[in-house]
Amino acid sequence: MDEIRPKYSEWLTDFTFENCAVGRKPYGEFLASYLVEEIDGFVLNLNGKWGTGKTEFLKRLYSHLHTQGHPVIYIDAWESDFTENPLLVVASELLAQLKTLLPLKGDDIDKLTVYLGKFFKGTAIVAGSFIGEKLIKDGAAGREFVKSFMESSPEDLLDTMRKGYSEQVEAVKDVRTQLEHLALALEEVHKRKLPVMVLVDELDRCRPSYAIEMLEVIKHFFNTKNFVFVVATDTQQLENSINAVYGEKFDSSVYLRRFFNRKAELGEPDIAYYLEKHDFTVASNIVLYPDKPAGTTASTVAYYLAELVKAYNLDLRTVDQVIAKMKACLRTIARNKGNHHAVNIFALLTAIIEFDERPEVFKGRADDNALSKWEAGDFPMADLDVNRETLFSDYYALNMNATVKHTHTQMDQTGDTISQLVYSVNSSEYRVGNDASSMLRQMQTSISNKMDSRQFTVWMWSDFKELVKLSKSFE
Repeated sequence: MDEIRPKYSEWLTDFTFENCAVGRKPYGEFLASYLVEEIDGFVLNLNGKWGTGKTEFLKRLYSHLHTQGHPVIYIDAWESDFTENPLLVVASELLAQLKTLLPLKGDDIDKLTVYLGKFFKGTAIVAGSFIGEKLIKDGAAGREFVKSFMESSPEDLLDTMRKGYSEQVEAVKDVRTQLEHLALALEEVHKRKLPVMVLVDELDRCRPSYAIEMLEVIKHFFNTKNFVFVVATDTQQLENSINAVYGEKFDSSVYLRRFFNRKAELGEPDIAYYLEKHDFTVASNIVLYPDKPAGTTASTVAYYLAELVKAYNLDLRTVDQVIAKMKACLRTIARNKGNHHAVNIFALLTAIIEFDERPEVFKGRADDNALSKWEAGDFPMADLDVNRETLFSDYYALNMNATVKHTHTQMDQTGDTISQLVYSVNSSEYRVGNDASSMLRQMQTSISNKMDSRQFTVWMWSDFKELVKLSKSFE
């Protein structure tokens, strides 16, 4: 079983639920257990918003189902969006990928000769041919037929689909017959488990008319015994595509349900889990402050980025963009003037996020005015101190104000250290709770103690602002 290599064999190691960075193994295994019991033709709408990682999930589902013994087929609908015939696309992918799972070597040809011969005899594929009579009896003829059939390209087999309506109808019947027989041959000859699992991706990125036609093809032509289709979409976006074709008053949600037997939700990824597993190693000449809370397993970057993700309601793709920009900024800092650098990581991450998410705040914050009022809802920050509740708004205000408290000229003249810098933040001056201010000072002091007597270049809001503007090219 394991020696059979599917079309996307590299996914079997690169994309598994074991190495899923957003912790979707339990849900993936749960969904697979449900789907493999559907053997009478089944189409599932796997709904997930843009940025929730539908493609990553499908690749891992592909690997999982293969290792469970099921033939798996993956179709990227958007790759074929330029064509005018989704029927040809689906049929050719199904035939080509199924035949890949039936290797032509050794006794395989003989097994397939006997097995396929039982079913193909008398069909349109061999009707009128001497092979139809001798396929099973004449070993040599049978072997040649099987080799010819298995080695022919989908284009050769599907030419009749380009002809008139009657020819297309007959061709579809033949293709469905072939698919059913190939699936049964996989079970009989190679002991693969049925049903065949077909994963359709990126449908919501296709042209509206093409997306609708693709669904119609799946439902009307290939929703057949021993085949399960999983169509991953942003359902809201797909409904918008349907309305673009049929009009805004058309009930697209009701129309869409006719194509699917069930709908399943791909929930939001566990971004905190994703960040905790991420490598955020920074250059040795950079010290990040404030330090993470004691006892927190995540890195300093992961901890604060997780809190900011919650505050700004960021999706996974946006988080990846923020990480890329942050790394670009930190690499620039590491190679900048001075031997050692102190970076308020909370303020840098906030600057990167607000450049896109709250541009009016980013643009309005002057180098000597933090504009640190938080207006997007508030929540307690986890694990900062078991004895008190620290609100995100307080933490936001303290960190953003700390980046504008001094100018570079003042720092150069006084030789100010990071410890002196943070102690100069006065809680009453910035209208935040004393508990939050005290806690922030303790955390910042703990990391400043690591700096011993070395002088650090302390990066300010004016520095972050310029770095973030340069990093906007990273998407």
